[in-house]
Order: sequence, then structure tokens, then C-alpha cells
Amino acid sequence: MEERNFTKILIADDDRLFLRIITDMLENMGYICVTAEDGLSALEMAGKEKPDIILLDVVMPGLDGFEVVRRLKENLETTHIPIILVTILSDRNSRIKGLSAGADELLSKPVDEVELGVRIKNLLKVKKYEDYLIKHGRFLESMVRDKTIELKEAYDKTRNAYIDTIYKLSLAIEYRDRETGNHIKRISIFSRILARQLGLSEKKVEEIFFASPMHDIGKIGIPDAILLKPAGLTEEEFQIMKTHTTIGAKILQGSDSEIVRTAEAIALTHHENWDGSGYPQGLVAEEIPLAGRIVHIVDVYDAARSKRPYRKEGHTHEETMEIIQDIKRVFDPRVFDAFLECEDVFRRLYDENESGEPLSIV
Repeated sequence: MEERNFTKILIADDDRLFLRIITDMLENMGYICVTAEDGLSALEMAGKEKPDIILLDVVMPGLDGFEVVRRLKENLETTHIPIILVTILSDRNSRIKGLSAGADELLSKPVDEVELGVRIKNLLKVKKYEDYLIKHGRFLESMVRDKTIELKEAYDKTRNAYIDTIYKLSLAIEYRDRETGNHIKRISIFSRILARQLGLSEKKVEEIFFASPMHDIGKIGIPDAILLKPAGLTEEEFQIMKTHTTIGAKILQGSDSEIVRTAEAIALTHHENWDGSGYPQGLVAEEIPLAGRIVHIVDVYDAARSKRPYRKEGHTHEETMEIIQDIKRVFDPRVFDAFLECEDVFRRLYDENESGEPLSIV
């Protein structure tokens, strides 16, 4: 008797005498045997026992061997188990039918012990290699999954650091304008909402979301006497104030980052008007980058609702919407319509984040 090797073989046959003979034969070869006496039981045992090889009779009550093979091969849990069909049927059509169903080998009754042993050993070699491939494939899947998680965590960390850097850069002017902090965060959130409402790609939405906080970075170059003046600006002062657009663009120019390039365009053009009456370049309609057009209207909304050095209290939502309606000619009509569709969201977000804890835009 060969040393037991813990290889498990499922034998399915309704002939109890044949079942006993094959079982004794295989156990003498050192294999562990489990048995079933019909097709349905064979399916249940295959799922429960997970045998290394299945020896299957063709003619059985209920499900015949051909159907059992087909179902076993359709099941992902049993599809890789080698199957030997054992049958008294010797005609060519039966053999083709068995192979077509998915059987790996066919043996005729009565079974030759030597041939059976060789067939089993050959199939076990193939199965061992397939098991290795499956195990290796799962290992690779696990590695890919782990690396994907690591990359996502690294991306999230980089993304959050990037946002934090942008925010801190934008907050450089908060020390001079105390209302700026939540303003730049609301602008970022409002811009993302409006960009999505316009149907932009998620990539473009993210670029605008990250870039919009830097729209007023150029105010760092405006004198305190003008920036914090508690009254209306003179014409000369207003001309100086308008230079925050070009100052911001100069600060941000020359970057390889698409986000920073978008921020440059926004800083330069978020005061340009659709009708050409804006500054600093007097651009008209589609000449104005879409990101600039989006930030323009949300900036007007947020600025109107916010406190300013020259205004103790901001306007209500209703008052602000009247102001925006009165100057609608300066906005891209498509952006304006999308803004109106979002106004209830803007009202809610502004009211919730007007004061208190700082907004999180991450």
C-alpha cells in the first residue's frame, strides 16, 4: 500500500458494488475517498468536500453524469476540479458529449486499475499546476488590492496636503482682511457645485475646486489703506484695487500644474464681464475662461452676503439675488441659469457657514 497522501477523490456511481471496488482500489493507492450514489448527491458532495478529483458515472438516477459535469464546470468553486467520466457507453457520440460537457478524461467500464492510477496521477499534476496559478493569481490580486489602497491613501494624503497648502497660501491675506477665511472656502465649495451643475467632467470640477480659493491671492499686493478702507474707494484707489487680478496671475504664472494654471486664469479673469465691461482686459463672452466665469458669479454672491470694511452687515439672500438679477448682463447666460438652479443650495450653505467653526473643504 502506498503512503497516504491526503489527496481526496469523490466517486459517484449508483452501482454500490462498483463503488466499493473503486473505493478499495483507490484507497490501496493511498487516496482518501468520499462517495455519492446519484448526480444530485455528487453535486452536493463536490461543494462540501472540495475533492481533488471526481470520478463520475454517466448513467445515474436523477441527474446523469453529463449534466453533473456541466454544472460542476459552471460553478466557480468547482470548475477547476478534474473530472473522469466512467461509463459503459462506448459510442463516439457519448464520448464527444462527455468531453463537450467539460470532462477531463473518459474511462470505460470495467476500469483498468493501472490505467486509472496513471490517469489520476496525470490529472493531479495538471491540477497542482492550476492550483498554483490560482493561488498565485489570488496573491497578485491581493498585492494589487493592497497597492491600490496604499496609492489611494497616498493620493488622499497628497490631495489633502495640496488643499491645505492652497488654503494657507490663500489665507496669507486673511491677516489683512478678517472676512477672507470662510469666504475663500465658500467660494471653493460654491464653484464646485456650479461646475457640476454645468455638467463639467469631474476632473475639471476638481481643478476649479482646488484653484478657486486662490482667486484673490493678488490682494496681498494691495495697500492696507485701500484694502481695509471703511468707505467707498476713489477712482484712483479703485484702479489700484483692480490690479489684484494681474498681481495674482503673476504670482501663479509659469506652473506645470493644471490646477495652478486654472488658478492663474481665475485670478486674472474673475472680474471680467460677459458684455466686455469688466477688468483687467475687457474680455467679452467666450474670451473669458469658463473657470473665471464660474468664480465671477459665486464671488459676487458671497461678497454681497459678507461683511466688508465699508459695510457692517452683508445683504440677505433675497437682496443679493435682486442685485445679481439687476446685473445679469455681466454673467455668462448659461452660468447664470445654472446658478439660479443652485441658489437654494448656496443660501443654505452660506447660512450654515457664515460664522462659527471654520469650513472644511477637504
